[in-house]
Amino acid sequence: MEQNFIDWACSFSYCNGGNADADIWLCGIEYSNGSEEYYKNLPDEIKQGSVKQIEQFDWKDSLKNKYGMNFAKLYTAINGKDVKDYKDVAQLTGDELLKLNLYPIRFNSTQHHSRWHEYGLDKITGFESRHLFNEWCSRHRFPFFAQKRKEHNPKLIICTGIDYLLDFLMFFGAENIDKTIQTGKIVPQSEKNRHDRTYYHVKVGETLLVVVPFLSGPSGLNSNYLLQQMGNEIKNLLND
Repeated sequence: MEQNFIDWACSFSYCNGGNADADIWLCGIEYSNGSEEYYKNLPDEIKQGSVKQIEQFDWKDSLKNKYGMNFAKLYTAINGKDVKDYKDVAQLTGDELLKLNLYPIRFNSTQHHSRWHEYGLDKITGFESRHLFNEWCSRHRFPFFAQKRKEHNPKLIICTGIDYLLDFLMFFGAENIDKTIQTGKIVPQSEKNRHDRTYYHVKVGETLLVVVPFLSGPSGLNSNYLLQQMGNEIKNLLND
């Protein structure tokens, strides 16, 4: 395995920008919407090695996609406001947030087989499968961010995707902490799609780590009501 690949993967590669000293960090699974052009240019990007410069987080641009819009609503609720005021985040500087991802390669699906061989990622990364690449990241990329969490000690880390609870705990160095992971539930307002939304939270040092459902989809935080309630819950946890 080439050193520039290791340096690239174990750095801020494919983070969505922001400020490492921000009080709030947001972590997803991976950047979505990989294109043919993206995969063609990926080898040249990897050759550049470690990504040390974090771009400014762009609130206005983030509002153009569903994930960014719904996070803006969640962020607004955490700050004690109505989710309907979410567009106000467009006035923020971008220093209020650091946006990260577990894995540094774009995909249109979280399925392990997605596009791996189709776009030659086995040759680009040296791993025969996406599963093996993810396993390598858990042992090498994750410790990099666990150390960054210790260095910067944000007040709050929000992770999206409860099926990835263990991954998020490992990513931020919380898998071996001697504390009980607490479970909470958000009860939907409507009788339609009635199942409760489960979330998890734990203190890691001085940081509150909260793992919430995806911010869209049939089982996610897919309504203003659910986003408002989740934001209120996080606000109360911070105050406690």
